[in-house]
Amino acid sequence: MKAATAFRDELLESLRDLAWTQWSQLGVSGSAPPRREERAVDPEALLLFTFEIGRTDPRLFDEVLDWLALNEPVVSVHRLRNLCVTQTDRALVDAALAWTARARGRGHALQPDDTADELEPLFRQFRTAADAHDPAFAKYGFTRPPLRRSEKSRPPSLQDPIAFALLLRRLLGVGARAEVIRVLLTIRAPRLSSRVISASAGFAQRNVREALAQLLEAGVVSRVDVADERFYTADQTAWAALLGMTAPELPFHEDWIPGLRALTAIGRWVQRPDFDLLSPYIRASQARTLMTEVDANLQYIGLPPQMNTARGADYWDEFTARVRFAVGQIAR
Repeated sequence: MKAATAFRDELLESLRDLAWTQWSQLGVSGSAPPRREERAVDPEALLLFTFEIGRTDPRLFDEVLDWLALNEPVVSVHRLRNLCVTQTDRALVDAALAWTARARGRGHALQPDDTADELEPLFRQFRTAADAHDPAFAKYGFTRPPLRRSEKSRPPSLQDPIAFALLLRRLLGVGARAEVIRVLLTIRAPRLSSRVISASAGFAQRNVREALAQLLEAGVVSRVDVADERFYTADQTAWAALLGMTAPELPFHEDWIPGLRALTAIGRWVQRPDFDLLSPYIRASQARTLMTEVDANLQYIGLPPQMNTARGADYWDEFTARVRFAVGQIAR
């Protein structure tokens, strides 16, 4: 039991460190990161990840909300909602967006009867007085103290590689076109299929097809048909010159959506109220089931397919090793 608890604490600390490292380079108030990120971040995937992992770190959660209130114009609300896969994801996103709208002076004032029928603590280790709920979060089922902006955040430096997606949104608008170009410029491949572009763009295939058609019509994207598959490419040298850099200076791609989605699911599971009470066999069995569910996502970030070589309670060691490797891969 002590080993499982220690692993949970280690994992959550690693996930918080990952979030802080990314956000502190995007303008969130925090200590200087240990390194400069050379990969283009996915803002909505990072927000969704942080809304869950930040529940273990109120300062992280609240400073990211402060950043969101300042930088909402370059965030795609439509895309953020598209990336939700669970009811908890949707509730956290809706609460954060409701709070952001209020912080930016939009929307109607929330009344006491807007509170959800059942409330759970947003920050699991803290209790909130019954008469001290933040209305934006209470509406979507979470209790937390009322929150006001810290106003410590700053706009991201758009010339930094990590902010590449936000730079493209300033140029092309907050929509599918910017995400298509981000994918084409950051994945180091001669050409990409529409399927690969759609998966990384985070929009419905219809939206991506429309964006590709518009970019083709504008002459800034090229297409090659091979059998029944369509492949696309963008002139990286020309785009880099337009953006004030050279092609080798373009940031790198990371499969943030599947990677952070898998880590969110794992982080959420180890925080279950009964986690410390499970027997070693049941804990290992549930860990195996969880890893089967997220295995396809983990393969996107470089993990080999799960082998399931260990049996019974012995699987726990295989699980922890695989999770540590996954965190190292995406935090590299």
